[in-house]
Amino acid sequence: MKNRQIAFFILVSWMMMMACAGTSSVSVQVLKPAEIHLPGVRTVAIVDFQGPDRSGTQIATLLQSYVLDTEHFDILERDKLRRIMEEQNLAMAGIVDEATAVQVGRLLGVDALIFGEVSTYEVEPDKRLIRKVKEKRKTGRYEIVQEKNEETGEVQKVRKEIIEEVWVEKPYWVRKGTVGINFRVVDVETGRLLAAYSDSRSYDSQNERNSLFGGSSTSQENLKPHGEILSSLSKTLCQAFARKIAPHHITENRYIESGPGQIAEGAKFARAGLWPEAMETWKAAVLENPEMPAVYYDLGLAYEMEGDFDTAEYYFKKAIEIKSTNRYLQALARIRKAREDAMELEEQMRDRE
Repeated sequence: MKNRQIAFFILVSWMMMMACAGTSSVSVQVLKPAEIHLPGVRTVAIVDFQGPDRSGTQIATLLQSYVLDTEHFDILERDKLRRIMEEQNLAMAGIVDEATAVQVGRLLGVDALIFGEVSTYEVEPDKRLIRKVKEKRKTGRYEIVQEKNEETGEVQKVRKEIIEEVWVEKPYWVRKGTVGINFRVVDVETGRLLAAYSDSRSYDSQNERNSLFGGSSTSQENLKPHGEILSSLSKTLCQAFARKIAPHHITENRYIESGPGQIAEGAKFARAGLWPEAMETWKAAVLENPEMPAVYYDLGLAYEMEGDFDTAEYYFKKAIEIKSTNRYLQALARIRKAREDAMELEEQMRDRE
C-alpha cells in the first residue's frame, strides 16, 4: 500500500512538472558584422545611380537612408553633395567607372564613393489568364430527402433542389515586376574597387493571394499599383546591400524553456527582457533542479544575452550532457558563431577608426 502511495506521489509530481514545462519565444536584437568589409572607410558619398525613369535618384536616396540606419558610416548629405556637383558642372548620375569615382570622391572629401546602375526597372504588361474553379450550381431538378427538424427533432421528408459542382473557367489578371541593381564602392584614395555586388528581386501577383491587394485578381484595378511594386522591390535591394557593407541589427527568436519553481520565475524575467534578473533566478534554480537540462540551457541563454559567450557555451554543454536535444545543439552552434561574429565586429570597428 505504501509503495502505491509513493508511486502515485511520483506520478502526480511528474505530471505537475510537465504542466509547468514548455517553451516561450522572445524576440531579440542581434548585431551582425558586415559581409563585405570596407577597411579604412569612415565617410562615404552616395551619388545617383544610372537608370531609367529617375530610378537612379530613387535608389541613391533609399540606399542612403538604409546605410544611415546602420550608424556605421558618416554620409555626405545629398543636398550638400548636389550643390558641390553642380558647382563643378558634374551630373549626379555621371559616375560610370572607377576613374571618375576617384575624381569626384576626392572633390567631395570622402573615403569612398558608392554608385552603380539600375539594370532592370520594369513592370511587365498585365496578363489575362484562365483557370478552372469549382462552382456550385442549381440544376432545376428536385428530389425528396429526409431532413431532421431542428425545433421538434422529428425526421420529415422535404423537397430540395439538386445542387451540383461543376468546373468553370474564370479569367484573372497577373502583374509582374522586376528591379535589378549593380552596386559599386570605390576607395577614392587608391581607386580600388572595394565592393561590386549585383542583385535583383521580382514580384508576381500570383504569390500574393493573401495580401491586401488580393494577389491574382479578376480585376486589374485590384492589383498592386506599378509604383508600389517598384518601390517595394527597390527598398528590399537597398536594405540588403546596406547590410552587406555595414554592421547591422537583425531580429531573431530565442526559445526559453520553463519548468517548476525558480525556472518558471526566471522565464518571467526573461520574457520581460530582464536578463540579469533571469540569470540570478536561474542560478538559484540550478541548486533546486541540478538534474534538469532546461535550467542549464536557460542559464546559458541569459549569459548569451549578456554577451558572455564562454560561460554561455559552458552551460549549453551542461544541458547537452544531460539531454542532447536539437535546441541545445543549435544553441551551442549559435554561440560559437556569435563568438566569431563578435571578433569580426571588433575588427571592423577598429579598421573604421
